Amino acid sequence: MRIELSTWPAVERYFDQGNDLVMMAIGSTEEHGRHNPLGTDTLAPNLLLDLIEQDTDEAGTPVLIAPTIPFGNADDLLGFPGTLSIGYDMLRDLVAKLTDQLYDYGARRFVIVNGHGPNIKPITEVCEDLNRRGCLAALANWWLMAGEIDPAWGGGHGGAEETAAVMAVDPSLVDTSEYGPMGLADDISDELRTASWGSISYKGVTVGLPRDACRYAANGWMGPDDPTKADSEWGTKMMEGVAAYLVDFIGALRRAPLPAPMPVRTTKAYPNR
Repeated sequence: MRIELSTWPAVERYFDQGNDLVMMAIGSTEEHGRHNPLGTDTLAPNLLLDLIEQDTDEAGTPVLIAPTIPFGNADDLLGFPGTLSIGYDMLRDLVAKLTDQLYDYGARRFVIVNGHGPNIKPITEVCEDLNRRGCLAALANWWLMAGEIDPAWGGGHGGAEETAAVMAVDPSLVDTSEYGPMGLADDISDELRTASWGSISYKGVTVGLPRDACRYAANGWMGPDDPTKADSEWGTKMMEGVAAYLVDFIGALRRAPLPAPMPVRTTKAYPNR
């Protein structure tokens, strides 16, 4: 049940009938290698919502789904044209504002399907605040969950895992002619070599060294999973598997008791709210 496709009386009935669970997808508009579309982190969560909506509607247990947020915290990727970031604070405040309004309508259980790693911390702040108010707010980072459901599905940024997810949406969105190596640059020094996203290696030990990704990831994708290994079959099986898990999880979340609200604090997490 999509909020944007529903009338306000229909949403009111959803809550009046004792439902208090709302889902929301939060993606990003950012580079994912030369071969993937900039909307990869939004396309994948949206597909999961489509699959979950179909399953819950057929089971007679509809879920209210809020409109997807297609922008995230992607400042370190702005060196790649087309990337659009709203940053940490704006993402946190936006999610807090929307969940506040849903709370006022009757939502007490939230499932946020996230498509982008740097979104995790700002969304976590909101989830923690909702919990203090007597809610259960779950953060489902789909690409991490996929690797736990089946280790063969795990991967990095723009690699085979995410490429397969895009192929499950529409194979034509992947420009296979642009496949190429990661092209990691060891641009600090001969001693301080790029190891992975936002980190370097020195004498076999990984040290964080945050910087814009365009400084060291020439292609834009990064991870152990070569995108050339991706195909639609993998993507479809993976996304259906994650969606099935989330449908099961939603049932458990609905059955779980809500926590008691925490005592009111003198300092709020979000002073501007």
